[in-house]
Amino acid sequence: MSSERFTDLERDVLAFAEAETATPPTVDDALAACLTDALGAEAFTELVAIVAVENLRSRVNSAMGLSTQGFSDRCEVPFGGALAQVGES
Repeated sequence: MSSERFTDLERDVLAFAEAETATPPTVDDALAACLTDALGAEAFTELVAIVAVENLRSRVNSAMGLSTQGFSDRCEVPFGGALAQVGES
């Protein structure tokens, strides 16, 4: 990811989340060490757990055939600021 809209740390976190949720996972020791150094051991552990929980939810929903409930179809939330610009690059 090369967007300048994210800090180096944010790009590393996103890369880690993608690697952790790949099948099979592709997290390498260098990225894990970099994030542990940047975030601290406790925050890195929390990151690993949160990514795993969200991946679990996504896979369970998919396996159960659950799809969107249409919330965003009825209640669009406009993005402002930096979020509005993410899709532009």
